[in-house]
Amino acid sequence: MRWFVRARKAEAPAEAAGPAFGAWVLEQFLRGEQPAFLPFAQLERACSNAASLVCGAVYGRPGAFDAAVLAVPGLAGDAGTIARRTADGFKAALADREHTVLAWPWEHIGTMVAWRATRAGELETTPLGSTVERVATAYALRHREQLTAVLDLWGRVAEGVYRGEQRPDLVAMGLEMLRAFEAARGKPAGGGPAG
Repeated sequence: MRWFVRARKAEAPAEAAGPAFGAWVLEQFLRGEQPAFLPFAQLERACSNAASLVCGAVYGRPGAFDAAVLAVPGLAGDAGTIARRTADGFKAALADREHTVLAWPWEHIGTMVAWRATRAGELETTPLGSTVERVATAYALRHREQLTAVLDLWGRVAEGVYRGEQRPDLVAMGLEMLRAFEAARGKPAGGGPAG
C-alpha cells in the first residue's frame, strides 16, 4: 500500500511550441517591454493593435482559428459586448459627428483585456495575447457581418489619411502576420489549412 503518492502535475506544453498567434503578435507590439511595467494606456494600445491584426487574420482565414471559442459562454458574452459597444459607438458617431470619437472593435477588445488583466494582476505577455486572440476570434466569427462593415469603413478612413503606395488593408496585414507566425513556427496556426 502506498500512503504518500504525489499526484503528477499535468505536463506543460513544450517550450519549443512557442506562444499562440495572439501572444506572438502582442510580443511584436510590446517590443521587449514587460506588460507589468507599462502604463495602462500603452498596454491597452498594444492589446488593441494585436487584436486588430488577429481580427483581420480571422476574417481572412477563419479555418486557421479554433471555432470552439464560440461554445465558451464567457467568450460569447465578451463577443456580444464588443459588438454592442461597436454598434453603439457607430450610432453615436452618426448622430453627432463633431463630438464623437469612433472606436473600433479591436480597441474595445484591447481595453477589455488590458483592464481585466490589470485588475487581476495577471500581466504576462503569453496569457494576455492568448486572451486577445480568443476574444478577437469569438468576435470575428460570431459577428462577421458587423466586422465586414467595420473593415470596409476602416479601409476608407485609413485610405483617407494614409499616403503610402499600397491601400491599407487590415485583412491583408493580419494574414501577413499569420504567415510570418506560421513561418516562425514551421507549421500552420491552429491546425487549419495553410494559405
